[in-house]
Amino acid sequence: MIIGNFTPDKIEWMHVGANGTIPAYNPDNPKKPYICNFDDSRANFILNKFGIRGLVVMNYGDDEEAKKKEALKLWQRFWERQIENHNQHNEQQKEAGNRYSAPTDELDAHAKMLGLDLLRPWRVEAKSTKEMDELKGENMALRKTLESMQSQMTQLMQMMAGGQSKTGPVKIAPPAETNSPETKESPKEPVIDPSIAINQNKYRRLGESNMNLWVSKNWDDILKMPEENRIEIEDKYTKLYGVPFPTSPI
Repeated sequence: MIIGNFTPDKIEWMHVGANGTIPAYNPDNPKKPYICNFDDSRANFILNKFGIRGLVVMNYGDDEEAKKKEALKLWQRFWERQIENHNQHNEQQKEAGNRYSAPTDELDAHAKMLGLDLLRPWRVEAKSTKEMDELKGENMALRKTLESMQSQMTQLMQMMAGGQSKTGPVKIAPPAETNSPETKESPKEPVIDPSIAINQNKYRRLGESNMNLWVSKNWDDILKMPEENRIEIEDKYTKLYGVPFPTSPI
């Protein structure tokens, strides 16, 4: 039985202790090594295993151009299916929050040959200039807020230590005069825990594709966060997935 390989791929076969190669199609080679004659048993084995990749049976008098079109149609269908399966698998991996599965070099080469896209590793898309400017502004404001809180905390600690600091006594302004017989103390501003704002930056930009994975990896840290952070994380999780926040590590 005569088998022809009119595809860009060489086919390496092994059968009953013997092995060999059917070269890729090369119209410039007059010897036509891509057309091979095998005994029926070996030919059937090779066709059963590699026919899907574009091998065709040749009979005397066959039109080689017609056989070439038939082989390339099989070859293209085979690799399109492999690329589609790879992309579908990675879509499922992405939805489940799992790691990206890299394609083989062979699959990558055929995707480029056919002009088809392989799903690439998921990553945070580059922000536009406007979004980057907004993010920088938010970071600057957060930094100033933290510096102000730090200053307030330092002053508070100095007052608790008797109004003394390393640089000298802390000057406390006298209360303003008032005509009222009773002087009411102005309400004290609550001391804000600076770690709340720092923690918020860790999860505020998470979405449905990565929130679940982040919770899984940072479970112990979440339990140690202030209550305000934990409440926000639980609310965000419920809104994204439509289920209550888990009560145990995931």
